[in-house]
Amino acid sequence: MKKTWIGLSIVVCAEATESFSVQNIETFWIWIALFALAMIGITILFVSSRQTMKIQKLHQDMLQKQLEMEKNQNLLLTNMSENIHHIAKQALERSNQAIEQTQQHYQTKEEVLENVENRLLTVTNDLIDFLRLKSKKVEIVNEKFNINNVLNEISGSICSRFSGKNTELIFDIDNNVPRYMVGDSLHLGQILSSILDHIMEHFSGDEVKLEISMFNTFDENIELQFKFSDTGGGISTEKLEALFTPYYDENKGAYIGLGLFVANELVSMMNGELSVESILGKGNIFTLTLPFSKTDDADKRVYRLPEKIFSAKKVFIVDNNYNSALAIKKMFAYFKHEVKVISKDEFLRNMPNLTPYDIVVLNEGLFTIRLVEYLNKIKTGKELRVIALNDLIHAHKNNFVDAIIDVHLFKPLNQERILEMIIDMYDIKVPTAFNTEKKGNLPQANIHKGHIVGTKNVTPLHFQEFKGKNILIVEDNLINQKVLINLLHQSEIHISVANNGQEAVDLVKGSKNDFDLVLMDINMPIMDGYTATQMIRLDAKYDNLPIVAFTALVLESEIRKMFNSGINAFLAKPLNIGKLYTVFAMYLSEKPISETLEENGEEVYENYDGLDVQKGISHANNSVALYIEVIKEFGIAYGKSAEVFEKLVLEHRYEQIRMLCVDLRGLTGTIGAYDMHGLITEIHQCLLYNKRELLPNYIAKYTFEMKTLNKSIQKVVAL
Repeated sequence: MKKTWIGLSIVVCAEATESFSVQNIETFWIWIALFALAMIGITILFVSSRQTMKIQKLHQDMLQKQLEMEKNQNLLLTNMSENIHHIAKQALERSNQAIEQTQQHYQTKEEVLENVENRLLTVTNDLIDFLRLKSKKVEIVNEKFNINNVLNEISGSICSRFSGKNTELIFDIDNNVPRYMVGDSLHLGQILSSILDHIMEHFSGDEVKLEISMFNTFDENIELQFKFSDTGGGISTEKLEALFTPYYDENKGAYIGLGLFVANELVSMMNGELSVESILGKGNIFTLTLPFSKTDDADKRVYRLPEKIFSAKKVFIVDNNYNSALAIKKMFAYFKHEVKVISKDEFLRNMPNLTPYDIVVLNEGLFTIRLVEYLNKIKTGKELRVIALNDLIHAHKNNFVDAIIDVHLFKPLNQERILEMIIDMYDIKVPTAFNTEKKGNLPQANIHKGHIVGTKNVTPLHFQEFKGKNILIVEDNLINQKVLINLLHQSEIHISVANNGQEAVDLVKGSKNDFDLVLMDINMPIMDGYTATQMIRLDAKYDNLPIVAFTALVLESEIRKMFNSGINAFLAKPLNIGKLYTVFAMYLSEKPISETLEENGEEVYENYDGLDVQKGISHANNSVALYIEVIKEFGIAYGKSAEVFEKLVLEHRYEQIRMLCVDLRGLTGTIGAYDMHGLITEIHQCLLYNKRELLPNYIAKYTFEMKTLNKSIQKVVAL
């Protein structure tokens, strides 16, 4: 019986199992699948949660860094008014102390004061650029230009500012970099100058090198890469991340990175890229890439010696800096010269046989009496050219070697200067529109080849002596144009402006009224100052027209090039009101320069409602013209900000209000707008102390003060 029940149970279970497997197998597997999906979902949610936490942490870190960068920039702008004046005061005190400590100072007091003025001028120009970027007034233009003119301008300005600094500045330019291209040369020069200026001021070490390379792009245009490297020891990661955020350094008493901030903004506008990397203990590398367009095919072979006989020379080079010698080798090798470079140490250990060489290029510090005698002996038996290398920043002069030296060559160099040096050194005749015969027809009495000496105690009112004269300003820099116009607007001199050399030629030849004086910038796009002057001098009608050049690079070779073009005189940049007056007196006045100017005091300007004009002028390098340009740009950038402020308050956009206050606190203090400065300080404090409910009360006050300030600015501009 038991077996029967067991058998029956087995049969029943089998039937049940068969029934289950047939009817419910799908449901069973569905539950299994759902369970698996649930486990997968839980796993995904867990992983996702971890990832979200990581992303949030990363976002918080980035936000914190951004807030720190904004804080640094806010501090810069908030203290701008006090700091600009502080820069000049501290620099002047240090300069006076240095002069008093030694009677053998390599610079005169006037030169030291000029360097202080130039430093403050740089800060003020950066401020104007900052305002123009804020008001979106900066425009990128594309015009044909000569890259060598840009490099010459940079060389002159940087080396002038850092004169005496024991740093080697090297330009290492690839041979395929074109001479001419299409782009924005003005802003390119500004970017390169700002980067070099920052490196020389804060990093440098014993060497700063600018390498320029060219890359072709898919659309048959070109990209130029500018790589700046220094041996200054590098900087930390934290400082590197904040490098393009300007701030004020209390210890150094100077702005750090304001020019670099402006440069970075310009790079973005030009569709370029600017990056920096640093290795502690070694140095920094800034890499700038910018797009340009090609010019006509006729410009491909751009540095051509007029006669093949002057190619394939044997050249020997020794410089104090081996990297500098290699860069110079590249420039000579362009002309198919066979170039040998050895180090300074090797040269001093064992002087090589120099007889096989046609050109010997040596650092001026290497010349000894024995070496001079040896080179003289070689020269008696063959044609040998001896070139002395020197530095624009820290020149080394050996008076006893002048007789043996054919050319003094100042670094940093570029390909065009090497070409012109070879042509001059071998006295190669190069046909030009403005030939030697034509040049000899210029009135010699009107040519002044020396440096212009500034007249003391000159104010803008003194230019009224030249009332009614017609002058032409040829300058591609809009700010420089406006500064000159503002400087002369009280004089009742008739002023015309050309943006490049071609416009200048057209104006001179097409004007109904003859010009009495032309102020000609050298470095300009489309047509530079050299060519424009030559084109004007082709017509004998303009033989007596005085043309005075502006130039940053004041070298003997550049001066000779200017006068060979038909220039009458030159002014070194940055412009000085006393030197400008001297030039006007030389060419526009029949009377000698008035000596009574030295007894005249400085002109004092009255204040207007809410505007301390005299204080503002002191912040602008004591330049009325520069101050007027600053307040003009301020009016354009912030003159209508009352509407913006009201909208921000009503929409409770407190962060934007804070940023507006930060901008205006520094700027209003800088221009002497004391009432507006006080109001902005109050508004800023409402935000700091979380009194946001008080902000609507300031809408009417803000509108009134800005309206008053705008009227005062208009009155000053109209003076």
